[in-house]
Amino acid sequence: MGGIGKALGKVMDIVKPFVTMVNPLLGAAMGFASGLMQGKNPIQSLLGAATDLIPGGGVFKNALGAFANSGLMDGAGGNSLLSGALNLAKGKSKVTDIVGDLFKATKSNPLTNLGMNNATELAAQKMSTFLS
Repeated sequence: MGGIGKALGKVMDIVKPFVTMVNPLLGAAMGFASGLMQGKNPIQSLLGAATDLIPGGGVFKNALGAFANSGLMDGAGGNSLLSGALNLAKGKSKVTDIVGDLFKATKSNPLTNLGMNNATELAAQKMSTFLS
C-alpha cells in the first residue's frame, strides 16, 4: 500500500489499545491489519498481533517448539519466522532471548549446518543494528 495505507496503519496503531481493552480479539485483528498496511511481512504482522493478544509473548516459543526440529530453519519459512520475531525485538536482550528460545526448542534435535548458519546470520544482522 502507498502513503494512505501507511497513514491508516499508524492511525490503527493509535486506536488499537483502546479497542483491545474492550475486545482483545478485535484489537489483535487491527494489529495484524495495521502491520500489513504499513508494509510489514505477513508473518511479522501475525506475530505482532499474537503477542498483543497473548501477554508474555510465548507465541514464538510455541511455534518453535512445534516446527524448529522439522528442518524449518533450512528454508525460507523458518527464516521468515525467525526474521519476523527478530524484527519485533526492541533491544539486545530481546534478541538474545529469541535466539535462546530457538536453541532451547532445538535442544533434543539440533539444527542442521544450513539451519544454524541461517539463524546465526539473521541474529547477527539484527544485533548489528543495536551496535551503531
